[in-house]
Amino acid sequence: MLLMAFLSSCTTVQNKADELIEKEDKYLEKFLNKKKIMLIKEFGNPDHVTPNDGEPEGSSGTLVYISKKYGIKCQRSFDIDENDFVKGFSSKGCF
Repeated sequence: MLLMAFLSSCTTVQNKADELIEKEDKYLEKFLNKKKIMLIKEFGNPDHVTPNDGEPEGSSGTLVYISKKYGIKCQRSFDIDENDFVKGFSSKGCF
């Protein structure tokens, strides 16, 4: 009986985590195929910029935003193409 209660609570926690990840992904998806300036308006200047190989800094690459909530590090990265459009993103620890 105790095992069933434990497994049930683990499933509940996993479901809640999945919901938060889905919510974060939906939020970040709105920036796909939008200009880089939209990110800057929403998040401010990035904490870190990694240019693509062979490209001058600031033209294309990855913009990284780092913040903390409840002591947990949140890192959002956005891939920018040569025309300053967001082509992809990743998110770690954000909820």
